[in-house]
Amino acid sequence: MELRIHGVNNTPPTAMLALPDHAVEQFRGDRFGSFWRPKPDKVAELPPDHPGRVSGDVRREAYSWGGMARSSPGVPGSGVPSVLANVLGRIGWALLLPFGLANVAYWSRKLPDDSIPATKRMAWWNAGRGAASTRLFGLGLTVLLVLAVCEVAIDIYAIQCSLPGTTCKRLPEFLDLLGDPARHIRVLAASAVPVLLLLGLLALTSLSRSRYEMTTMRRSPQRRAGVMLSRSSMWEGSPRIRRLTRLHIAAGCCVVVLVTSTQLWHHAFFLVLTVLAGGLLATVTGRVVVTATDCPDVPSTEKGGLWSWLLMISAVIVLVAHGFAVYSIEPVFDRPLWLTSWGPPVVAVALLGSVLAAWAWRRTDAKGPLVFVVLFAGFMVATYWFSPAWIGAAVVGGVFAWRARPRAGDEWQAWRGAGPGVLLGLSLTTSMMLSTVLVLTFRGWAGTGLRAPSFYSWFSAAFAVALVPLVLLVLAEAFTLLSRLLKPAVLDTEAEVLVVRVRHVVAVTHRAENVIGVLSVSGVLALITTCYLTFDAPAWSQWPGVTWVLGKGDWVTGLAGVAVIGSFVGAGMLTNRRPLGLLWDLMCFLPRTAHPFAPPCYAERAVPEIADRTREFLDDSEDNRVVLSAHSLGAVLAVAALYALPEGYLGRVQLLTYGVQLRPYFGRIFPELLGPSVLGTPEVRAGALFSCDPWRRAPGASPDRGLSSLLGPNWINLWRRTDYLGFPVHGWEDNALDRRANETDGSPDKVETHGGYHLCEAYREALSDLVSIDLNRSPDGERGGGGNLERS
Repeated sequence: MELRIHGVNNTPPTAMLALPDHAVEQFRGDRFGSFWRPKPDKVAELPPDHPGRVSGDVRREAYSWGGMARSSPGVPGSGVPSVLANVLGRIGWALLLPFGLANVAYWSRKLPDDSIPATKRMAWWNAGRGAASTRLFGLGLTVLLVLAVCEVAIDIYAIQCSLPGTTCKRLPEFLDLLGDPARHIRVLAASAVPVLLLLGLLALTSLSRSRYEMTTMRRSPQRRAGVMLSRSSMWEGSPRIRRLTRLHIAAGCCVVVLVTSTQLWHHAFFLVLTVLAGGLLATVTGRVVVTATDCPDVPSTEKGGLWSWLLMISAVIVLVAHGFAVYSIEPVFDRPLWLTSWGPPVVAVALLGSVLAAWAWRRTDAKGPLVFVVLFAGFMVATYWFSPAWIGAAVVGGVFAWRARPRAGDEWQAWRGAGPGVLLGLSLTTSMMLSTVLVLTFRGWAGTGLRAPSFYSWFSAAFAVALVPLVLLVLAEAFTLLSRLLKPAVLDTEAEVLVVRVRHVVAVTHRAENVIGVLSVSGVLALITTCYLTFDAPAWSQWPGVTWVLGKGDWVTGLAGVAVIGSFVGAGMLTNRRPLGLLWDLMCFLPRTAHPFAPPCYAERAVPEIADRTREFLDDSEDNRVVLSAHSLGAVLAVAALYALPEGYLGRVQLLTYGVQLRPYFGRIFPELLGPSVLGTPEVRAGALFSCDPWRRAPGASPDRGLSSLLGPNWINLWRRTDYLGFPVHGWEDNALDRRANETDGSPDKVETHGGYHLCEAYREALSDLVSIDLNRSPDGERGGGGNLERS
């Protein structure tokens, strides 16, 4: 059986099988994940040379998983309520973006050796460097979001809009349910908005999870020491996030109570509520740290989580008591809320400390994270107590640069070992950008005379300035590319001018790691500057040039945020497809561990289904074999499915991959999951930033174990220099595993890029070679080829 698995472009089954619509049929699955096969009677009618025809001894099937990664729940109908519900749902998906990035950062850290039983890693600091910190970071993202929504709903609309000297617009009639009530009633109603938002995000992720995260493999896989993908619980995500979900809901309720109760300390009852909510929030924070041990990366069992239930119920009780107190006591809210003004910068400072510490999580120096945090704390203290603090900033910046210098061996990891910090920096920057757009846009829309915390305005200005290096880098790349296109320089091998030009254009996309690193560092610098300006407010911050940037920065950040949110709201409304498909496909491959509101993991259904279908076909006959034919991100699923097979099956499975990112992206970002020791591939550096060939540098060491050693000749990979997302698995030099695919289909004006591999001559030859490999029984009675390799 040749089982084809599509990649990030969500190729439909008919295109995967190279057959017309009427010639294929679905025989298993639903609209999220399904298996398809040709109709024999319809295929017989096709010409002999049709690409959809196969030989008599090969059965071709296709597995479609794009519905899990790309579709999002929606409300049917075309009326105002359904359209509004779908728009709100897509805005909710946009709000999940920073949570998803934090979850990716969790898996990019140095994962602990899974061969050590969890019972021997008793303390949370032994659960793997960064496990507790990343989950605390995720809790901080939730708090930031709740504070931003409280600023909009409670501070600006409920309080400021009812103060003298302000003029505010009324909500649309279908939202303006209360009319013009008393101010404390407005505050009470507005307090429900952040809670409803959290429940909405919970419903959004839970609805998707319940549809395709509940698949379990029929048989446990063969567990291989040091390979986390070979554990069956790898794809059972519910134990990881149930307790975290309850803890995040409890934290959100506590923040809502604190936002208004801290303004009313002169009332004894609200003082008690403040103490209770603060104590609960502190306890929730502690329990999130404890989950690093109770709920590790790949849990084998799920504990009861009694503490999380008690904390969530207690937080809800405190929230309800707070609501009754506001309604009964009728407190006077006569000034803006100070917690929504100073809470975000304080939380941002704490999260920045985690980001800076994460730069050193993958380093061998155990003191690295602590030094980063101490230096950053010293910098923030200096900015608050000493003015000007530029000397301290220069000293601390120099120490930061020294601590972050490249070390021997770091070049084989993404961003030279700073992957967790880069991804957490992107997560925090995205969260701040969305919060800033929400607060400043609502303030501008709501009316006149309204004030928003300066923290958001400073971030918009600092973010606009921090984007300048990235813009200059993009312009330099564009100029370099243009010079190479005008007079095409040879890249790789001799080829037609059109092919060489496409190679140069594609080479720009291969430098994505460097661009993302610059973006993350720029965002972190913008946040550090924002915190400094918020706490210190130096005299030069009032200069005309600075105020001009402050005004223009709102536009830059607003445009960036609107572009992100607009892509979610407007993209694919008719087809109900999730926008930013490539980004979602990459994020959603990993199980949710760091944040309960991260996008659901499609691999938790796709990997077991691929493994079970493979096992089922192999069980039909001892002579059956399976060729997993996987494109792009489908190859990651195929590799995970191979490691998910029970013992004794791998010897009859072969792998044909094409257009994959296994070695330079997944292997560098997630070394413990898909790195050289798991794949058996040589180490590789990042693509050079300005050289003509970004991959001309020599590779690193090649391990003597991994999937390539297990499969041997049963793994063939196809790639093209004109593929912007496809790379060789073993190396750019000639080797037995990688083969060149056709860069043109014979047309003089078309160059093949990331698609169409299964239609080219190289694919047919590779499949023929795999099918013709002799897997006869060895003298000891075991299967030859892959079977002996598996025992090795």
